[in-house]
Amino acid sequence: MRNKIASTFVVAIGLLGATVAPAVASDDTFQDIVQFPYRVVGSGFGAVVGIPLGAWKDSVKGWMAGTKMVAGGLGNEEGCFQQIVGGTVGGPVGAVGGAAFGTVDGAVHGLKAGYGSPFGKDSFTFKDE
Repeated sequence: MRNKIASTFVVAIGLLGATVAPAVASDDTFQDIVQFPYRVVGSGFGAVVGIPLGAWKDSVKGWMAGTKMVAGGLGNEEGCFQQIVGGTVGGPVGAVGGAAFGTVDGAVHGLKAGYGSPFGKDSFTFKDE
């Protein structure tokens, strides 16, 4: 049972990596074949590092959005009381939702950037888009 689950997980990771990997058309096929394992490993490391980075970045954005949404629902987005209540009620909910979104966002960013520039600065950092 565990072997079936493990093999299914490995196949799913392989298919996900294949869908994220861009098509590179060049004349030097040998160079592409030789660099493919290096790019795949770089893509994996980018995803591993990108998951916590994306979760943290998007949880902060979610916290701020949740705070503003609750404060706006109370009548004034910029009011002190509304901001306190919004940060207490809407902030944690927004942080959890943002972290959940950020894990997927970080993994996809790490896979794409890690394949394009393996072990480069872009695969381990986020740029605001």
